[in-house]
Amino acid sequence: MKATILWLITFMLVSAPLSAQDTALPEAEQPGWDVFIRKDEDDAGTELVFINILTGEINSVNIRGERFTLLGNAVIYYDLDEEQVKQAAPDTSIRDHPFVSKSADTERVDWLVFGGGQAIAWTATLRGDGGTLSTSTYVSDLDGADSREVLVDGPREGVRVLPVAFSAATNELIMEAHPDGISNYFSYRQYAGLFALDLVEGALRQLPDESGCYCAAGFGDRVLLRFPPSSSADGVDVKVYSLDGSQKMAIESAAPAGFTSPGEALVSADDNLALYIVSQVPVQGVVRDETRSIFVLADLQSLEQSLVSNPFTGLARRVRWTEDHGAVLFTNDQQLGTWKLRLSDGKITELASALYLGSLQG
Repeated sequence: MKATILWLITFMLVSAPLSAQDTALPEAEQPGWDVFIRKDEDDAGTELVFINILTGEINSVNIRGERFTLLGNAVIYYDLDEEQVKQAAPDTSIRDHPFVSKSADTERVDWLVFGGGQAIAWTATLRGDGGTLSTSTYVSDLDGADSREVLVDGPREGVRVLPVAFSAATNELIMEAHPDGISNYFSYRQYAGLFALDLVEGALRQLPDESGCYCAAGFGDRVLLRFPPSSSADGVDVKVYSLDGSQKMAIESAAPAGFTSPGEALVSADDNLALYIVSQVPVQGVVRDETRSIFVLADLQSLEQSLVSNPFTGLARRVRWTEDHGAVLFTNDQQLGTWKLRLSDGKITELASALYLGSLQG
């Protein structure tokens, strides 16, 4: 991982001392900015923090927003006060995004950055008479010069489409026919009605075995993962599909008893490994300890799974691979900060007291 979590962050953001072994990282090779988020204790606002990788300069701005995403040399987000898509630059200047926008008759805008951060897909959803939803999907490069509409969907009753992943191998945008509002009832993102849109030909196709499983998923360049409840044990299985539908495999559950809520799958760049989280979530009306989570590593070549952490409190949200897929950065919904899990021994180390978004180059 290039030039992330600098020594400066140890002094400015880290809440607990770290050993030299835990904080030593490669030197910066080019100018850029590390980006962090700090939430207010009452969750009323957000401090967006930019730290210059080479000089240590720190800039910050306070906003009320959500869905913060790195795009080019800025951070794109949805501004809750102005109800508009905005972008914030490292100099803390904020402006409306030049082409991803929410018009007066648009109910919601969703986006996905792909192509190594060099392109974006977004959807604009409108609510029509009777409450039906219609969604237009667009794709563009960073400067908007190649912006084009690629799909019009609807009207549908209570369903909007979302961009969820991109496959460079097939040049397809993976999308979901998403039941509006259902995400509020699940600990982790669940997917229904996944389909692929060919960005060259415009053709649509349903993904392999995509039917009644409203469950967690993971997306590689050539593979699709599904996490249905285990058919033979307490826990979750992993079903592995090639995106072209030519192959289907299954890996039996490795999760401990009671850990039945999977999500946040992260597939390696070569499609050989997948890391995901399984949580034990209290059921309403049933007395149980607080939510606990555990990391599971799936080898997609040997079709074996293994536990790579001890259970910990809270729901985890993975950020990215690091150390050549030897570790992963993640956050926790019950503790503001960023942690690193080392896969070789399961050691978890706190890196910063803020949420790490990633690095902007240039």
